[in-house]
Amino acid sequence: MITETCLIGHGIPSVSNDELIERWPVSVPLAIILDGKIELLNMKEFVSFRGRELPRYDYFKVENVPSGVSAYLTASGAMKAAELLGVPWVVSGGIGGIRPERRKDAVCPDVYALGHSPVKLMATAFKDMMDYEATFAALRSQGSNYRFLEHSAPGYIFKFELQASVMNDFAGDCEGGLYLRGIPENKRIEDLELLTRGVAYGIKAQSAGQPFPPAVNGFFDRETNGYSSRIQFDAILSNAEYLLRNHSSL
Repeated sequence: MITETCLIGHGIPSVSNDELIERWPVSVPLAIILDGKIELLNMKEFVSFRGRELPRYDYFKVENVPSGVSAYLTASGAMKAAELLGVPWVVSGGIGGIRPERRKDAVCPDVYALGHSPVKLMATAFKDMMDYEATFAALRSQGSNYRFLEHSAPGYIFKFELQASVMNDFAGDCEGGLYLRGIPENKRIEDLELLTRGVAYGIKAQSAGQPFPPAVNGFFDRETNGYSSRIQFDAILSNAEYLLRNHSSL
């Protein structure tokens, strides 16, 4: 297995390099683009790249990387890297989906990869600002199988009230390319007004030319005194450890 690097690279600023090195399994490499090539690094090697203003490469960008380019890999970018390297699994935290305001003709790279890649993805959940019904409908329409490894409430780091229409989607649980686990509800943030402010902050940052996900993650990190970073790291670490224990039976 390999791990996407956007979250650890610039999404959890309050988790120290020392903690990452101490807790992360040595046998789970992190995938990054360095000088135009896919490289797999252990955590001790990777932490020197944290916080750099590197671009985010998704599924559509990894196969033909220009020489000299360095980049973090999103979940879908890591899936393409895993394809090229012959690796069967990718580990991620929260992943992208269909946002309510997204144009109908727009393509979400994470959803697209799940319909076009043989690689399996172990993820925590779709990000909080995603439309769960639309996202699962998109997965089903392209024939992408998904499986819930435990009860998984909608959302990622925020706690939402369950809706019957969303729970109906959970009945689609089957063997497949996407394996979902969730941050325990009792650890999630309950202040949904904070989510609204964070999304607004991210949209404003995006209009100023900054990437949306790290801007929003940085906002949540500051507003929660680092708590949002810690629960996200615990989540992606838990996914890696779960897969190490159970990959042969999935």
